[in-house]
Amino acid sequence: MLNKTHRDTESFLRQIQNVLPVFDSNTLPQEPLPKERWAQLMDEGICLPAIPVAHEGRHNHREMCEVIEMMSEYNLPLGMYTMIVTVLFLRNVALSGSSRLQAEVFEDFLENPVIGGIAFTEPEHGSSLSRMKTTYEEQDGSYYVRGSKHWQAFSAQADWWIVCARQYAGKQFGYFVHRRSDGGFVTTEVYDSLGLKNLGYGLNEIDIRVAPHRRLDKRRTGLGDTAEILCASRFSKAAMSSGFLRRLYREALSQTQNRQIGEGSLYDIGYVRYKVSRIRNHYVICNALYHHLLLEEDYTCDISGSMFASLATKVLSSELMLDSAIDYQQLCGGEGYRTGADNIAAHALLDARVYTIFDGTNDLLCQHLADIALHEMHVGGFANLRDVLQANPYSRFAAAQAPQFDDIDTQHLNQAGRVVLGRMLSRVFGLDCLVRRAQRLHQMPGAGLVARDHESQARYDRRDIRQASKLLMLNLNALREELDYVQSDA
Repeated sequence: MLNKTHRDTESFLRQIQNVLPVFDSNTLPQEPLPKERWAQLMDEGICLPAIPVAHEGRHNHREMCEVIEMMSEYNLPLGMYTMIVTVLFLRNVALSGSSRLQAEVFEDFLENPVIGGIAFTEPEHGSSLSRMKTTYEEQDGSYYVRGSKHWQAFSAQADWWIVCARQYAGKQFGYFVHRRSDGGFVTTEVYDSLGLKNLGYGLNEIDIRVAPHRRLDKRRTGLGDTAEILCASRFSKAAMSSGFLRRLYREALSQTQNRQIGEGSLYDIGYVRYKVSRIRNHYVICNALYHHLLLEEDYTCDISGSMFASLATKVLSSELMLDSAIDYQQLCGGEGYRTGADNIAAHALLDARVYTIFDGTNDLLCQHLADIALHEMHVGGFANLRDVLQANPYSRFAAAQAPQFDDIDTQHLNQAGRVVLGRMLSRVFGLDCLVRRAQRLHQMPGAGLVARDHESQARYDRRDIRQASKLLMLNLNALREELDYVQSDA
């Protein structure tokens, strides 16, 4: 492990990349990942970028991103798996854990193939975390946490948990690290999820005692710390979508070029080529989102100030993933509707579907995006939304390309209108990322820091960026018409 700690970034990432083909979603069983398979990835140092250098880790934001992006090309569920362990669990222990807690957790991760997860969502309240019933109270020098959580990845498998609970007789929220072997964290039901089978979901009953040093030092009022934690998770969708869509493009291209239709191939049909190019354009967009995450954000720091960008990233990337998975399944025909076929269409669609739901359903996040923009407009004294976009660091490069925001009556936006407006804002952020990606293309022509296994299909040029931008503009035009429709319907 020490050797992996001191290896340069390129050598470290290539070593991990070399082992990924054996975890391909087309061959890995659709079931919770066995511990011995996770041990293979741990042996390659997959968690080291999230562990501080003082604890023999690498503590490297860009390596965390690259590992998730490369993993998602081979296996989207394992991209999510890796993100939860590194970005959600280990990152928060590194940022907010006591020195004693860090020593306990990081030593275990360096020596054993352990898993860490987070327990936030409850059966009765879903996205409404402010109404959670899991509570904590301080007694006799310890914290007692009691409640129910569900839809936690690794519900029956994780060794360590970060549990979010509300103060029993107050409004504060606390975040507590618990080791499953200490007892009190019991899986009472295993869910049969439609997709992401490698993660394993279920229902957990919690009745635990937590030592004071295992409470994370997160003291924002309300759910401010939860929002920061979810910012990191939502940003990670850029990495997952980039890797996943690169794979879908390669699969769609192969499927259509090799399927014989008469004297030619399926790819000879014009609309088929358009569908394949649409998947390609979606990859270019999501890779631009990924480059924003890779180069302009930092998982080793607090990223609560990047709320707008994280929401826009999650909304746009997850919707492009789903659209592309549907297109790919359509290109595969009937064979795309069954498991065991010579394509990954069925599992790809089921895996991608949940991304618009988890980490906050997209409709809710779109409304949040709109509220942020409307608040900026009010506080900043801007006359219209175009002025807001020009002042926003996440949209200023694209604002000139967005006439769709002219003449929007912000004074009378109904709730449905705010959802559509938020979806429009996510597309403007995508356009802005494409502009910045074009500016850096000569410096970083590839998908990320290191060459990918299928490098020729990972790269694109300025013409590809222009085509992807045109596609987003078409989407913006349609959304503006939808906005006018939902407002007139009111």
